[in-house]
Amino acid sequence: TGPCPKCKNPIKIPKASSDVTIHDPTEDTASSDVGHMPIAPIVFKEESFSGITLTLVFTAVVLLFLSAYVSGRIFEVEPGRIDIPILLQAVTAVLVAIPCTNIGYTVMRDKELEPYRGRQLAIRVLICSIAYASLWAMRGMIGIENPEIWQWLFLAPVFLFAGGLTAAVSFDLDWGVAVSHYSLYVVLIGLVRYIAGLQPPF
Repeated sequence: TGPCPKCKNPIKIPKASSDVTIHDPTEDTASSDVGHMPIAPIVFKEESFSGITLTLVFTAVVLLFLSAYVSGRIFEVEPGRIDIPILLQAVTAVLVAIPCTNIGYTVMRDKELEPYRGRQLAIRVLICSIAYASLWAMRGMIGIENPEIWQWLFLAPVFLFAGGLTAAVSFDLDWGVAVSHYSLYVVLIGLVRYIAGLQPPF
Protein backbone atom coordinates (compact mmCIF):
# COMPACT_ATOMS: atom_id res chain seq x y z
CA THR A 1 0.00 0.00 0.00
CA GLY A 2 0.93 3.61 -0.31
CA PRO A 3 -0.20 6.96 -1.73
CA CYS A 4 -1.08 7.28 -5.39
CA PRO A 5 1.68 9.16 -7.23
CA LYS A 6 -0.89 11.40 -8.90
CA CYS A 7 -3.75 11.97 -6.45
CA LYS A 8 -1.77 11.22 -3.27
CA ASN A 9 -4.69 9.14 -1.94
CA PRO A 10 -3.89 5.79 -0.33
CA ILE A 11 -4.25 2.79 -2.62
CA LYS A 12 -6.51 0.05 -1.29
CA ILE A 13 -6.18 -3.44 -2.68
CA PRO A 14 -9.56 -5.29 -2.50
CA LYS A 15 -9.61 -8.55 -0.65
CA ALA A 16 -10.67 -11.72 -2.40
CA SER A 17 -14.31 -12.40 -1.61
CA SER A 18 -14.10 -16.11 -2.32
CA ASP A 19 -11.67 -18.69 -3.54
CA VAL A 20 -11.56 -19.43 -7.25
CA THR A 21 -11.56 -23.15 -7.98
CA ILE A 22 -10.33 -24.43 -11.32
CA HIS A 23 -11.83 -27.79 -12.22
CA ASP A 24 -10.15 -30.38 -14.37
CA PRO A 25 -11.76 -30.95 -17.76
CA THR A 26 -14.16 -33.85 -17.95
CA GLU A 27 -12.97 -37.05 -19.51
CA ASP A 28 -15.26 -36.71 -22.55
CA THR A 29 -13.89 -33.29 -23.56
CA ALA A 30 -10.28 -33.71 -22.50
CA SER A 31 -7.69 -32.91 -25.12
CA SER A 32 -5.70 -35.68 -26.68
CA ASP A 33 -1.92 -35.91 -26.69
CA VAL A 34 -1.70 -34.07 -30.01
CA GLY A 35 -3.68 -31.12 -28.74
CA HIS A 36 -6.88 -31.75 -30.72
CA MET A 37 -10.30 -32.16 -29.18
CA PRO A 38 -11.21 -35.85 -29.43
CA ILE A 39 -14.41 -36.56 -31.33
CA ALA A 40 -16.46 -39.65 -30.63
CA PRO A 41 -17.03 -41.52 -33.93
CA ILE A 42 -20.56 -41.91 -35.20
CA VAL A 43 -21.32 -45.61 -35.37
CA PHE A 44 -22.90 -46.52 -38.72
CA LYS A 45 -25.63 -49.11 -38.33
CA GLU A 46 -26.60 -50.73 -41.61
CA GLU A 47 -30.15 -52.01 -41.71
CA SER A 48 -30.48 -55.58 -42.87
CA PHE A 49 -33.26 -58.10 -43.23
CA SER A 50 -33.56 -60.61 -40.44
CA GLY A 51 -34.18 -64.27 -41.09
CA ILE A 52 -37.79 -63.90 -40.01
CA THR A 53 -38.34 -61.01 -42.43
CA LEU A 54 -36.85 -62.95 -45.34
CA THR A 55 -39.05 -65.92 -44.49
CA LEU A 56 -42.16 -63.74 -44.41
CA VAL A 57 -41.27 -62.14 -47.74
CA PHE A 58 -40.68 -65.53 -49.36
CA THR A 59 -43.96 -66.86 -47.96
CA ALA A 60 -45.85 -63.80 -49.19
CA VAL A 61 -44.44 -64.21 -52.71
CA VAL A 62 -45.41 -67.89 -52.79
CA LEU A 63 -48.94 -67.08 -51.59
CA LEU A 64 -49.19 -64.32 -54.20
CA PHE A 65 -48.28 -66.68 -57.04
CA LEU A 66 -50.62 -69.35 -55.66
CA SER A 67 -53.48 -66.84 -55.47
CA ALA A 68 -52.79 -65.76 -59.05
CA TYR A 69 -52.95 -69.37 -60.24
CA VAL A 70 -56.20 -70.05 -58.37
CA SER A 71 -57.75 -66.84 -59.70
CA GLY A 72 -56.86 -67.86 -63.22
CA ARG A 73 -58.64 -71.17 -62.78
CA ILE A 74 -61.70 -69.59 -61.15
CA PHE A 75 -62.19 -66.94 -63.85
CA GLU A 76 -61.42 -69.22 -66.81
CA VAL A 77 -64.49 -68.80 -69.02
CA GLU A 78 -63.18 -71.21 -71.63
CA PRO A 79 -59.91 -73.09 -72.20
CA GLY A 80 -57.14 -70.56 -72.72
CA ARG A 81 -59.35 -67.51 -72.03
CA ILE A 82 -59.19 -65.86 -68.62
CA ASP A 83 -61.60 -63.06 -67.71
CA ILE A 84 -60.59 -61.62 -64.33
CA PRO A 85 -62.66 -58.54 -63.35
CA ILE A 86 -60.92 -55.22 -63.97
CA LEU A 87 -61.56 -54.06 -60.40
CA LEU A 88 -59.83 -57.15 -59.00
CA GLN A 89 -56.87 -56.58 -61.31
CA ALA A 90 -56.61 -52.94 -60.22
CA VAL A 91 -56.72 -53.81 -56.52
CA THR A 92 -54.12 -56.53 -57.05
CA ALA A 93 -51.85 -54.11 -58.92
CA VAL A 94 -51.90 -51.69 -55.97
CA LEU A 95 -51.56 -54.38 -53.29
CA VAL A 96 -48.57 -55.88 -55.11
CA ALA A 97 -46.98 -52.45 -55.54
CA ILE A 98 -47.08 -51.49 -51.84
CA PRO A 99 -44.71 -54.18 -50.46
CA CYS A 100 -42.71 -54.18 -53.69
CA THR A 101 -41.91 -50.45 -53.47
CA ASN A 102 -41.23 -50.65 -49.74
CA ILE A 103 -38.84 -53.59 -49.97
CA GLY A 104 -37.26 -52.18 -53.11
CA TYR A 105 -36.54 -48.90 -51.34
CA THR A 106 -35.04 -50.68 -48.33
CA VAL A 107 -32.70 -52.68 -50.55
CA MET A 108 -31.80 -50.04 -53.15
CA ARG A 109 -31.71 -46.80 -51.14
CA ASP A 110 -28.53 -44.77 -50.70
CA LYS A 111 -27.01 -46.09 -47.47
CA GLU A 112 -25.23 -42.76 -46.91
CA LEU A 113 -28.55 -40.95 -46.48
CA GLU A 114 -30.90 -41.12 -43.53
CA PRO A 115 -33.74 -43.48 -44.51
CA TYR A 116 -37.38 -42.47 -44.53
CA ARG A 117 -39.33 -43.97 -41.68
CA GLY A 118 -42.78 -44.04 -40.15
CA ARG A 119 -45.53 -41.91 -41.60
CA GLN A 120 -43.24 -40.17 -44.08
CA LEU A 121 -42.19 -43.51 -45.56
CA ALA A 122 -45.78 -44.80 -45.61
CA ILE A 123 -47.00 -41.76 -47.58
CA ARG A 124 -44.18 -42.04 -50.11
CA VAL A 125 -44.73 -45.78 -50.54
CA LEU A 126 -48.47 -45.28 -51.07
CA ILE A 127 -48.00 -42.49 -53.63
CA CYS A 128 -45.36 -44.46 -55.52
CA SER A 129 -47.50 -47.62 -55.46
CA ILE A 130 -50.54 -45.84 -56.88
CA ALA A 131 -48.36 -44.29 -59.59
CA TYR A 132 -46.88 -47.68 -60.53
CA ALA A 133 -50.34 -49.28 -60.69
CA SER A 134 -51.60 -46.35 -62.78
CA LEU A 135 -48.76 -46.79 -65.26
CA TRP A 136 -49.67 -50.47 -65.51
CA ALA A 137 -53.29 -49.53 -66.18
CA MET A 138 -52.20 -47.05 -68.86
CA ARG A 139 -50.26 -49.83 -70.56
CA GLY A 140 -53.48 -51.90 -70.67
CA MET A 141 -55.45 -49.01 -72.18
CA ILE A 142 -53.08 -48.55 -75.10
CA GLY A 143 -54.94 -51.29 -76.93
CA ILE A 144 -51.97 -53.24 -78.27
CA GLU A 145 -52.74 -56.87 -77.47
CA ASN A 146 -49.35 -58.42 -78.22
CA PRO A 147 -46.76 -55.72 -78.91
CA GLU A 148 -44.04 -56.60 -81.37
CA ILE A 149 -40.39 -56.03 -80.51
CA TRP A 150 -40.23 -52.86 -82.62
CA GLN A 151 -43.28 -51.50 -80.77
CA TRP A 152 -41.60 -52.12 -77.42
CA LEU A 153 -38.70 -50.00 -78.64
CA PHE A 154 -41.09 -47.04 -78.44
CA LEU A 155 -43.25 -48.13 -75.49
CA ALA A 156 -40.59 -49.32 -73.03
CA PRO A 157 -38.57 -46.06 -72.82
CA VAL A 158 -41.73 -44.05 -72.12
CA PHE A 159 -42.85 -46.25 -69.23
CA LEU A 160 -39.33 -46.71 -67.86
CA PHE A 161 -38.86 -42.95 -67.84
CA ALA A 162 -42.19 -42.34 -66.09
CA GLY A 163 -41.63 -45.12 -63.55
CA GLY A 164 -38.02 -44.14 -62.91
CA LEU A 165 -39.01 -40.51 -62.42
CA THR A 166 -41.69 -41.58 -59.93
CA ALA A 167 -39.20 -43.62 -57.89
CA ALA A 168 -36.53 -40.90 -58.02
CA VAL A 169 -38.92 -38.23 -56.76
CA SER A 170 -40.55 -40.47 -54.16
CA PHE A 171 -37.41 -41.92 -52.56
CA ASP A 172 -34.51 -39.66 -53.67
CA LEU A 173 -32.94 -42.47 -55.68
CA ASP A 174 -30.33 -42.13 -58.38
CA TRP A 175 -31.68 -42.47 -61.90
CA GLY A 176 -30.33 -45.95 -62.61
CA VAL A 177 -31.48 -47.24 -59.23
CA ALA A 178 -34.89 -45.61 -59.71
CA VAL A 179 -35.41 -47.38 -63.04
CA SER A 180 -34.41 -50.68 -61.41
CA HIS A 181 -36.89 -49.99 -58.61
CA TYR A 182 -39.72 -49.61 -61.12
CA SER A 183 -38.51 -52.60 -63.16
CA LEU A 184 -38.79 -54.77 -60.05
CA TYR A 185 -42.51 -54.02 -59.88
CA VAL A 186 -42.99 -54.58 -63.62
CA VAL A 187 -41.32 -57.99 -63.46
CA LEU A 188 -43.30 -59.06 -60.39
CA ILE A 189 -46.72 -57.98 -61.68
CA GLY A 190 -45.86 -59.50 -65.06
CA LEU A 191 -45.16 -62.85 -63.39
CA VAL A 192 -48.47 -62.61 -61.53
CA ARG A 193 -50.35 -62.07 -64.79
CA TYR A 194 -48.47 -64.89 -66.49
CA ILE A 195 -49.25 -67.36 -63.69
CA ALA A 196 -52.90 -66.28 -63.73
CA GLY A 197 -53.01 -66.96 -67.48
CA LEU A 198 -53.63 -63.38 -68.59
CA GLN A 199 -52.26 -62.37 -71.96
CA PRO A 200 -50.12 -60.50 -72.63
CA PRO A 201 -48.29 -60.69 -69.30
CA PHE A 202 -46.59 -57.36 -70.02
